[in-house]
Amino acid sequence: MNEPCFPDYENSILNFSCSILNHYGVKVKHPTLPLADKLLEGNFKHVVVLLLDGLGVNILQKHLAPDAFLRRNLLCEYSSVFPPTTTASTTTMLSGLSPIEHGWLGWDVYFEQEDKSVTCFTNNLTGTETPAASYNVVRKYFPFKNIALQIIETGRADAGIIFPFGEKPFAKLDDWFGEIKRRCSSGGRTFTYAYWGQPDRYMHKNGTDAAVVHRCVSGLNRRVEALCKSLKDTLVFVTADHGHNDITRDYYVENYPDFAKMLVRRPVIEPRAASFYVKDEYKAVFADEFNRHFGNDYMLFTKQQVFERQLFGTGEPHKNLTGIGDFVAAATGTRTMFWNKDAKPFKSHHAGIRRDEMIIPLIAYKC
Repeated sequence: MNEPCFPDYENSILNFSCSILNHYGVKVKHPTLPLADKLLEGNFKHVVVLLLDGLGVNILQKHLAPDAFLRRNLLCEYSSVFPPTTTASTTTMLSGLSPIEHGWLGWDVYFEQEDKSVTCFTNNLTGTETPAASYNVVRKYFPFKNIALQIIETGRADAGIIFPFGEKPFAKLDDWFGEIKRRCSSGGRTFTYAYWGQPDRYMHKNGTDAAVVHRCVSGLNRRVEALCKSLKDTLVFVTADHGHNDITRDYYVENYPDFAKMLVRRPVIEPRAASFYVKDEYKAVFADEFNRHFGNDYMLFTKQQVFERQLFGTGEPHKNLTGIGDFVAAATGTRTMFWNKDAKPFKSHHAGIRRDEMIIPLIAYKC
């Protein structure tokens, strides 16, 4: 079995988020990140956090020379959350809460209150294009106040969030960078969080070594350097939500009928971080059966072990949390697990507990 890399909730994107919030006077629930705290003491007029989806340390090293802008300004390597995936990690960045606290555990979450598995970002029933409800199920049960609102309430800065989607999207990279620069040219103090969905999408489709990924990472390196050198009195952080891991093969649960019959419903959360709800009569033998089929590529935890190890983070579990089943499997190999072949395969993925998925960069530049 591959050596697992567990999240470090004392040195993670959770602690970085808490550093930002603490800097503006927001009371936080977790320790801050000392290296970030020290830079923030410089009291810059503008603070910017750029989150580039999937740009783990392994991807930086694979596609950029040591003297490239993003690599030479690396402040530290630190941990994502579990699972290291966009839903859980960016919600942690946006809230200052661990996954166990905010409840956005992964791509798909089971809600016992509705007896439905829901894709968090689309509000569709898992694996379908059908809306889960006329309201947003995830936001109903797991509401949170985002980082910008928390900062605005302190009165210490104008805070804003820039996405390539949503109500006011900046879908073109030129517009995205332009809005960041515009905010940092304003007269008052500002905080800006800007998320960009690459190179993650290219890697899912093409793998981490693809030429299109190399062009994307190299281009982002140039654009971020140009942005930083155009700003004044600004502290810019660049980070990621997770890294990436090339996939060699997929498991399809329906191909293992002796195993599939043990389940109450299809697994949820992520293909590399699966939550299983098991029929009572099979709970005693489930682990043996799972390990017989998948033990070379996944590490299995009971629900009790998940909480004892604080796998989804420290803090009080959200009162509405029902998305952690009887067992949770975290990938340590290079395979993904889907219910059947209707699922869209990926050449590269994340959400497991390999180092390439878990370890992300924190880059800092003082303008």
